[in-house]
Amino acid sequence: MWALTDFTEANGATRLIPGSHLRDHSPDIFGTYDSVPAEMPKGSVLVWHGSLWHGGGANRTSERRIGIAMNYCAGYIRQQENQQLGIPVEKVKGFEPRLRQLVGYSVYSGLIGHIDKHSPAELLDDESPLHMVWDIG
Repeated sequence: MWALTDFTEANGATRLIPGSHLRDHSPDIFGTYDSVPAEMPKGSVLVWHGSLWHGGGANRTSERRIGIAMNYCAGYIRQQENQQLGIPVEKVKGFEPRLRQLVGYSVYSGLIGHIDKHSPAELLDDESPLHMVWDIG
């Protein structure tokens, strides 16, 4: 997370649960956990392991807290939530093919990233059916 404004507890700095990336279970969404705010002045960068339990704090000020979240997942290591598929389909249809792949409209090695054994690119009405690894035989 790259802080473009100051991140403070008052304005909802990212909350982290130290050591949670080492746990063998997912958090209970109704549970209460001790967390710490990642307070940092603008221009700072916070790097954390993707499995560390984290989230935005409550902004109790009238000012916006602005940051840039940068994530990278190799094609064979997909993220838990495919946020890229939230981009409107009509907008993605205007992307070059490689950009479509980079924003999630692809399947890696015929296995990772499918939707019910179909490539998400089929949602764009421009890809022939995909052959999945379990169809080879």
